[in-house]
Amino acid sequence: MVPSNTLGAPALRALVVDDDPTINRLLQLRLAGRGLSVQAAYSGEEALAQVSAEQPDIVFLDVSLPGMSGLEVLEQVRASALDMAVIMTTAFGSEQVATDALRRGADDYLRKPFEPQEFQAVLDRTMKRLQLSRQNAALRRALDEKRLQLEMELARASKVQADLLPHSYPVLPHFQLAARCLPAREVGGDFYDWQVVAPGMLSLTMGDVMGKGMPAALLMATVRAALRTVAGRNPPALTLELARRALAEDLDRSGSFVTLFHAQLEIAGGRLTYVDAGHGYTFIRRIDGTVEELPLRGVPLGIPSADLYQEGEHTLYPGDALVLYSDGLIEAQPAFAASNVQLAGALAGATSAEAMVERLIARAELDGPPPDDLTILILLCTS
Repeated sequence: MVPSNTLGAPALRALVVDDDPTINRLLQLRLAGRGLSVQAAYSGEEALAQVSAEQPDIVFLDVSLPGMSGLEVLEQVRASALDMAVIMTTAFGSEQVATDALRRGADDYLRKPFEPQEFQAVLDRTMKRLQLSRQNAALRRALDEKRLQLEMELARASKVQADLLPHSYPVLPHFQLAARCLPAREVGGDFYDWQVVAPGMLSLTMGDVMGKGMPAALLMATVRAALRTVAGRNPPALTLELARRALAEDLDRSGSFVTLFHAQLEIAGGRLTYVDAGHGYTFIRRIDGTVEELPLRGVPLGIPSADLYQEGEHTLYPGDALVLYSDGLIEAQPAFAASNVQLAGALAGATSAEAMVERLIARAELDGPPPDDLTILILLCTS
């Protein structure tokens, strides 16, 4: 029968390496009496062979061995990075050798002749250290596996979220669309969307869910789905009112809210009807470079209010651009919070919606992921 420890697990295996048969046998008996499974070796070469074949848990290794010394054996054992404890055995007066062995990777040392109390103390603390080391290693492996699993799940979630954003720009007479969304983490709470909801009618949305990461991403998908369900049949104010009712319970339970800019564009005449529900980061850059602000028209979804959403209306003429962005741009460059004039100036000379988006991304001066989710959408009237 294989000896077991008090927890019922298989006993630790020990290897005694000493060329003195009497000392070797004494150590074997004492270790067996403690419930360890014991093997013996009488030279350094024999010890390495057994270490390689059996991989014991604890090695009692004499410093002075014929041929290969105990210190040489210790160096090879440690070079192999094997999971085992090594206790060097030394004669009285060899404390300097023992100290050298500890520097080279020995776990402890035991002086000859072996006093029962000292033997007990050295073995106990070595077994405890070995157990703790293995528990820590097992915990690190479990954490690494969990981290890898989480990274894979986040990568899949990131792809799913990216797939929710429009994959291509609609071909519109007289208008160009362009947008970019840069999440601060693998997934985020910003989103943009558009739909041709009727012949000659384009629906536009930009949203920003409070927070970052997976919670914001889950709400982002829910809000997007709710808006898409009602946007095709209703004007902007009613669309947001219906979405607010549908999402009220979810947003209340999550303790979150969503800022939104939602608009419909009559393509033929350039008439833009919109609701700004607490978003605020919008403006129209006219062809002459002047900035026209679009004031708020209601509170964010998730903020209790008895007021109905109110629509605003503007007309876009050739050369005008509707600029929407999220607060991630302000987080990246706080100077832009003062006014939209600097951002409008950055668009001077850009001849396409895509070029305008790239201009604003460049102004963020990002060195890695943005500090907060950053989204930009440009609607440019070309003719």
